[in-house]
Amino acid sequence: MKKTLFTILMVSILAISAAGCAATDDTTPSTADEAVSPIVSTNSSIDENTTGMDSVTADRAKEIALVHAGLAEANVTFVTVELDADDGRPEYEIEFYSGNTEYDYNIDASTGDILSYDYDAENYSASISAQSGDNNTYIGEEKAKSIALAKVSGATESDIRLYLDYEDGMAVYEGSIVFDNMEYEFEIDAATGTIVSWNAESVFDD
Repeated sequence: MKKTLFTILMVSILAISAAGCAATDDTTPSTADEAVSPIVSTNSSIDENTTGMDSVTADRAKEIALVHAGLAEANVTFVTVELDADDGRPEYEIEFYSGNTEYDYNIDASTGDILSYDYDAENYSASISAQSGDNNTYIGEEKAKSIALAKVSGATESDIRLYLDYEDGMAVYEGSIVFDNMEYEFEIDAATGTIVSWNAESVFDD
């Protein structure tokens, strides 16, 4: 009987111990909260002050035109100095007057190259002989050719075409020179040899 009671007592003690262990709460802290990755800004540090492709300023473009025309800024009146684009190419359109002559230039805004230019004598007063059509007082085609060719270094008579024409009652030698991928068109007073108008542009331009 004593052995039986002792056995029951030991079993009870073991049962109570087991129950105590089972009743113990799992206090392991939860790690369910996940770390959130920060949002990375994709804004680039683009320099808004860059000058882009245009490396020639308006003042520099004016200077290039004046040097080519052989004029000083003090002796001209500027009408237009405008940055524009032709077929995606930035260029300066420059117009100015000196006396009664109008000058127009197109200058590459990236390189400073003269793309085209022309000048015209506004309200030009022709000589009486040129207006009257007196052929005996005309300078002649050969002289007119030499005047035009002198403005295009390297060009020869094989590069020039010229004929006598009448503009508003005034006799002029009108012609063109095609040389070194450029075309020059001009009008020369038939009596005085004065170049009334001159235009130059690349043969590749439309």
